[in-house]
Amino acid sequence: MTRRKSKRVVKEAPEQKPLTPYQGKRRCFGQYRCPECKRGWVSSNSWANCGQKCEVCLINVYPFTQRPLYNPGKWNKVNDEKKKHPQELCEKCISLGNYCRRSDKNPH
Repeated sequence: MTRRKSKRVVKEAPEQKPLTPYQGKRRCFGQYRCPECKRGWVSSNSWANCGQKCEVCLINVYPFTQRPLYNPGKWNKVNDEKKKHPQELCEKCISLGNYCRRSDKNPH
C-alpha cells in the first residue's frame, strides 16, 4: 500500500491596495471630489484609509490627494483650525465615536 502525501496549496491573501494616497498615522490635508455630483472640497482632517461623506449625496468619498499639514503652502487659507468640522460626515470621527482631531494628539 502506498501512501501519498497530500499537497496543499497555500495561497497568500492578495495585498490590499490602500484606499488613500497617505498611509501615515496622523491627520493630513486632503482634497475630495464626489463621483456622483462632482462637488469638490478640502479638509485638514483627512486620514489614511478614511473618507468623508459628500454633503449633497451622502456617499463616502476618499481623497484623491493628501499631503502633510506641516507645509500648508498655497492651501493655508483652507487649513484653518477654527473652521467647523462636520463630524457626522467624517469616517474617522464615526469610527472613533468622537472628534477625530483629538486622536491626532496621541497617534497609535
